Amino acid sequence: MSRPAPPLNALRTLAAVVKYGGVSRAAEKLCLTHSAVSHQIRAIQEALDTPLFEKHGRMLRPTAPAAAYIARITAALDEVDRATEALLDARHDKKLRVSTTPSFAAHWLLPRLGDFIAANAGIDVELESSSRLSRLQDGEADVAIRFGAGHYPGLDAELLMRDWIFPVCAPDFARQHELAAPPVLKDLPRLHSQGEPWSWWLQDAGAGVITDPDRGIVFSDSSLMLQAAIRGQGIGLARLSVAYEALASGQLIRPYAHQTLTPHAYYFVCRKDKRNSPIVMNFRHWLGEQIDEFSQRYGTGAPSSAEVPPTKNAGWNETHP
Repeated sequence: MSRPAPPLNALRTLAAVVKYGGVSRAAEKLCLTHSAVSHQIRAIQEALDTPLFEKHGRMLRPTAPAAAYIARITAALDEVDRATEALLDARHDKKLRVSTTPSFAAHWLLPRLGDFIAANAGIDVELESSSRLSRLQDGEADVAIRFGAGHYPGLDAELLMRDWIFPVCAPDFARQHELAAPPVLKDLPRLHSQGEPWSWWLQDAGAGVITDPDRGIVFSDSSLMLQAAIRGQGIGLARLSVAYEALASGQLIRPYAHQTLTPHAYYFVCRKDKRNSPIVMNFRHWLGEQIDEFSQRYGTGAPSSAEVPPTKNAGWNETHP
């Protein structure tokens, strides 16, 4: 019958003493007391009935038999760590954490996400909707869908979809203010989302001269802006990707036909070491199919990044709600 091996924690302590050249340094690295480390070393020596160290000044050096033993133990401990990491990675691969803006999540992604979940029953999806860009480098999310200029240093960013922007309002609001072409917005209560100024649309819509084009109520979230417009509180500037449902239902109308491509676009963002992960590639492929269908129906298009209009103000944030 073989002798039982010393406890795993004691073996890790032994390897640390060798690696750091003494009990004090090993205790510091392992967050243990000096006496606790010394006790574990004595226990191993007694269990093996073999001296493991020789003193050389203030340093401890393993004996020749102990050095060979510790080398094999270290390799075995490394393999245990690798096996544990692989197990945890395999479990994590069953979960996809997606971060995106609240308006895109509510109006575009959520109505479609059920199809992805149904087709990938073994994958758990965790959706975070926030106007703050998740720290992908720190592992806060696996992928992000962001509306911006495409500048995400250190990350892999791929263009997903451009978008159109145009005014919207409730039908009663249009009748009350007798809205008609060409647009005259000077005396109208204007609504828009933070980071999406009226100047995006006004500059080429033939709306006449407006002294302060971006004056009006500013909302931190496009969903809130749409709700205010639906309630007749003003005329809002909306992106097609978040307003199409309200337009289709008749809650909102487009009082003017002119629409403008936004200088920003939607991007699929992830860490460079994540882009070839099967679950990430699967989700990206599914998104592409959904965007193709949406583009064919509403004409947004998903061109190459070279075709995206350049941002008109480098000071705007990368992330818009």
